[in-house]
Amino acid sequence: MRRGLGVALGLLALGAAGSGRSGATLFSKGLAPVDLGATAAADRSAAACLDCHADTHAEWSASRHAVAWTNGIFQREFRREPLDWCVRCHAPLAPGDAASVDAVAAEGVNCAVCHLRDGVMLASAHAPDSPHLTEVVSGFGSADYCGGCHQFAFPFVEDDGAVRRYTDHPMQNTVAEFRASAHRDIAGECLGCHGTTPAGHRFPGAHDLAALQHAAELHVCADGPRTIELAVRNVGAGHALPTGDLHRHLQLRAWRSSAPASYWEAFIGRAFEPAPDAGKQVRVNTSIPPLATSRWTVPLRALGGEPDETVSVELRYVYTADEIPTDRNHPGEPTSRAVHHRRVDPSELPPCSSTP
Repeated sequence: MRRGLGVALGLLALGAAGSGRSGATLFSKGLAPVDLGATAAADRSAAACLDCHADTHAEWSASRHAVAWTNGIFQREFRREPLDWCVRCHAPLAPGDAASVDAVAAEGVNCAVCHLRDGVMLASAHAPDSPHLTEVVSGFGSADYCGGCHQFAFPFVEDDGAVRRYTDHPMQNTVAEFRASAHRDIAGECLGCHGTTPAGHRFPGAHDLAALQHAAELHVCADGPRTIELAVRNVGAGHALPTGDLHRHLQLRAWRSSAPASYWEAFIGRAFEPAPDAGKQVRVNTSIPPLATSRWTVPLRALGGEPDETVSVELRYVYTADEIPTDRNHPGEPTSRAVHHRRVDPSELPPCSSTP
């Protein structure tokens, strides 16, 4: 660990320091930058943690937290609407607008954002062999803690472009969805699913294929000789599928290769309309709650092609409003990912009465 945190070594005898601070109050939900207080400049970068925590640093480096500011999807959207409010969650160590994002703030949600205040380590417990003065924070790593960035309403943008308050309509509703689910008592709450990698800091989610396949099951069955049924079950996510950013959605598609123009599709997600108090409100919500199943019937004749031709079925997670952007507007990273893709022979499908 670099020199700045060395002050903690001299205070080791103090052990675990308790305080009235709670995990739910460490973040302002974007209304203000994260204030590290008297934390030394050298300790604000994730590089300060590398020597002693190489495995954790490697996982974080491969996470979406590490590219919260630099990823192409965010940067493209930020160019369209460059609000200081966006900077506060995507580069929370920046003291002001985008011009204040230096190399350390560009690390996005780095170690210091979650673990340091006034040069003191924050954690849910004090490890006996830790060299750091540790403040044990109630609710550290809980769902409410994650809600500091993953649960908020649509912002009310003032005439000067500042955001000082929120409307009454959720923009990201992930924690509320979790609290209302049967998974709400899972050990570790959000970390019970997103913190299970060896070092606990890669936080796999919607950009991780294994996490998506763990969350969503796709079933196809025969609903009589002329119709198939497609079913998507949210079997593994502790929140709605999809959740998070308002542009995220799933596309469920079926088609025959000889008649691609006759493909069938269904939209899974939220659609919005203007709200009376500014911002937006949900107009349609076809997201799938935890442990719920959504079903669709597809007449085979609607797919065209030959009667005995196989059918392709795909469930695709889409991260942006424009699934296939133009070259000029491409963010430089994938805008969608196939979660499940299969080719089925309708005559060989099991009857729907025998499937989940």
